Amino acid sequence: MRTVKRLALIAVGYALCVAAGLAAVTVNELRMPADVAQGSPGMVAFGDMILFVLVTGFFGLAPTWFLLKLFIEKAPRALVAVELVVAAMGLASWLAVMHMAGSSSPPTFPVAVSQLLGLFIAFVAIPRMVFGPVLLVIEAVTFLLVRGRVTRALLAVAMLMDLVPLGLFALHMLRVTRY
Repeated sequence: MRTVKRLALIAVGYALCVAAGLAAVTVNELRMPADVAQGSPGMVAFGDMILFVLVTGFFGLAPTWFLLKLFIEKAPRALVAVELVVAAMGLASWLAVMHMAGSSSPPTFPVAVSQLLGLFIAFVAIPRMVFGPVLLVIEAVTFLLVRGRVTRALLAVAMLMDLVPLGLFALHMLRVTRY
């Protein structure tokens, strides 16, 4: 099968995943009592968003598997390079957010740097941190599909760059909830 046809089938798979997410949200909305929907529409919308992301993400595992296999077959070095860059961006995201949250006074950066840092945190760091576990799974699957020793070592480093901040965050949350 040609690469273009495989990519088209993968795109159709992702479209079906989005359709499944929309269907789940629609069924949820139809089954919800009217007083609940009218009482707190913001919470209902947030719940719908979470449901959409979970259902779409779950069904998106299959096309992602095929996309990773295709990527490894056609451009394994590029895939590893992209995963390393995304992992490094995750580490930078955690450090930027920790720096901003940990300082008692606002940092004394120039205005332009502060604005860029704010945009980075809002549009890159927070989404990257939220999708960290998903990217960790993608790195682990790539680790299983790839055969080279050096490539596997690089993927192990990428997984550690995602696993260490997530583990520290989990330990912090455990410590906070215990007291």
